[in-house]
Amino acid sequence: MVRHLSWSALPRAQRHKALVLALLAASACGGGTVGGGGSGVLSDAEWRSLRQPRPQPLPGAPRLTVGEVRFLGAFPWPEASRPGPDLGVTELVIANLLGRRDVLLVERRRFDAAATAERRGEPRPPRRPPVGVSVGADLDLIATWVPTSPGQANLEIRLTRLETGDVDGTTRVAVARDADPVTIARSIVGGALALLDEMGRLPAESDAANVSPGTRVSTEALRHFLRGLAAEERWDWEAARRGYQQALAAESDFPEARNALARTARLRLGGTLAES
Repeated sequence: MVRHLSWSALPRAQRHKALVLALLAASACGGGTVGGGGSGVLSDAEWRSLRQPRPQPLPGAPRLTVGEVRFLGAFPWPEASRPGPDLGVTELVIANLLGRRDVLLVERRRFDAAATAERRGEPRPPRRPPVGVSVGADLDLIATWVPTSPGQANLEIRLTRLETGDVDGTTRVAVARDADPVTIARSIVGGALALLDEMGRLPAESDAANVSPGTRVSTEALRHFLRGLAAEERWDWEAARRGYQQALAAESDFPEARNALARTARLRLGGTLAES
């Protein structure tokens, strides 16, 4: 049985070890198929079984990119290091949006860096997928975590129109000060979708009204997800696959890990940064 721990109940040093070392790990730990298994290298056929396509966007779905998630003030956990965005929470937001049909997520962070390197004539790093052609985004999502009291924080969410730089809409979502990274990421997604709905930018078939943070994900599952993310950042497909599969083995109701695993398979099998 997976034990669900309160994030705030963990000692500060243990929380730091659980997440920071996971993100900076030089290699991911062993794993295998979801629910267990060994640490062997998968065949192409086994990889193809993991390559789930991205959901087809609904007609009229806005094209949305995720800029960054910023953390201001005193952190309830030290893993969102300053200065700059916290990669883990930003990528959890992206992985959540990858599974939705009422928005079309446009990947910008990896795409822009790779496209810039190609324009400069730099050689492609080993295992890095091709850049591809991006459809372009309409709106940029930025969120800022701001502590407001000993027990509460606010998520200031902003949608900016990329064509003009104008702010199209803002909203504020209250979260517990000790909320874990997955809860924060899902709260950002829920707030952004509610704002898009209020702005009349979502398709009529959207289920944005039913979005909620859901149940807390275990620390073990989150640790494995971040190991998978750290490996994917360096294009280590087998280690990324093991990390995401171990996250799902620890927590079956973890759609962000499932979406990231499918993305890893698409990229491993020849997908481009723009489309995957």
